Parts: sequence; C-alpha cells; structure tokens
Amino acid sequence: MIEAAALSRLGLGVTGPHAGLGASRAATTRLIHQAIDLGVTLFDTGPAYGRGEGEYRLGAALGSRRRDAAFIATKAGIHAGGHRDFSAGAVEMSLRDSLKRLRRDHVDLLLLHGPAPEEMTDKLIRRLEAFKARGMIRHIGVCGRGAELDRAIELGVFNALMAPVNDQLDEAARQRLVRARASGLSVIGIEVMAGAARPSGPPRSRGDLWYLARQIKRRLRRDPPAAAGTAPAEGLAWALSQSWTDSVVCLTTRPAHLSANAALVDALEQRPATS
Repeated sequence: MIEAAALSRLGLGVTGPHAGLGASRAATTRLIHQAIDLGVTLFDTGPAYGRGEGEYRLGAALGSRRRDAAFIATKAGIHAGGHRDFSAGAVEMSLRDSLKRLRRDHVDLLLLHGPAPEEMTDKLIRRLEAFKARGMIRHIGVCGRGAELDRAIELGVFNALMAPVNDQLDEAARQRLVRARASGLSVIGIEVMAGAARPSGPPRSRGDLWYLARQIKRRLRRDPPAAAGTAPAEGLAWALSQSWTDSVVCLTTRPAHLSANAALVDALEQRPATS
C-alpha cells in the first residue's frame, strides 16, 4: 500500500485533451500549477497519451515546482503510438523513455496499463522489483477493470490498483475493490464521473471539442451509452465516500471545474466514509 500522506484524495489526469489538440501546452501548464496550489499532489499520465505528449507536458509544468510537490503515476505496456508489449524489456524501455519526458530520475508509481493476466509473468515482476531496487520507481501497480485486477491481487506484489470507481459498477467490481483494499493495496479511482450529464449547447473551448469528438467516435463504434444524468459532483462524492477508495483521478480542462472538485473534496473530508 502507498502511504496515505503521499496521495492527495483528488488527482489530476494529464491525459486525453491534455495530450493533444484538446488543450494548449500553456493551458495544461496553468491547470497543473493551479492543481498544486489547491493541494493536489497526484498526477496521472502515460506514454500512450498523445505519443508521450501528456508526460512531456507534465514534466515541463513541474520543472518550476519542488520535486515533492507531485506524486507522479505513469504507465507501461501500451506504449507511445499505441503499441502493446508487456515483455520485461519493452516495459523497461518504456519506463526509461517516460523518465526522459517527465524530466525525472524516478516515478512514484508505475502502473501496468491493462495487461492480460498471463502477461504478468514472473520475469516481468522480477524486472519491476529491480526497478524499485534501482530507485527508478517507488511503487508498482496495475490499471484495469477485470480479470487483470484479480490476478494483481492474487500475486501479492503490487502496491496499488487503478480502476473505475463509480455508482454504475456491478457487485463483482465493487467486491474486487473491497478485496484489493483488504489485501493492502491502495485503490485509485478513475472514470468517477462516468455517465455524468455534460453541459448542453455548442462547444466553447478546445476541450469541449475534444469531448465532442470522443463522443462521436464512441457512437461510430456503437459503444453502449452510459446511463447519463448524474451530476458530476454527485459522482465524485460517491466515489470518495467509499471506504475502499484512497484517491480519485479526474480529467478536466476548465479551471473552474478543478476548483469546484477541490472544494468538494475538502468538504467531504469532514464526513465519515461508507462501505
């Protein structure tokens, strides 16, 4: 498990629009600085986002801040350009490239990015442990949503899971996260606002255009729509109210939304958690 003091309850995803045309580099930098000023320390990114652009932006934005101002989580296994390779050698090359883009000599958390259970081989685990021994990473984890998380819990070598945490989870997914927390793994929630109602009307920013393009892409793929209508604040509050949730990572391009999320988290800290 990751020590609680290292993780802010609210994290910022430097992914999606922050790894491409959805936000300018300057806008991403301003949002990262705002997040730090609001008490956010957890930042999530990865090489698969914009061919490493998300990592590049995060590294550049943090250059003027204290090293301990940020807990950096990045990923490996799905590499820049979308190439999938969980071999020990490929994961090491990916990590070294990520460190260059992040301008760091280590990352706080390296997450395997959606591996199949059989891809978490003994050789890969030994290599991850070697990274820790060399000081290249401090913690290891798995990002996913199904059987790969079950396997990660069984192996007993990981420090954290990153997985969807929202009120649309079925009972099996909820019990998996309960089991992970009971096994000593930190749980970092993503997709906490899945199904949240988005503002109506025409796009008002590059970020809005990015979300619109993603929505159109999902429709073209005929992905099943999420049950919409939940207010974003309600989704965030639900995720953080669960006793097995250590932190949540939210994605936004709007400073006002970031401020509102941070204020809500501060308010929720005064309430008891539920199971």
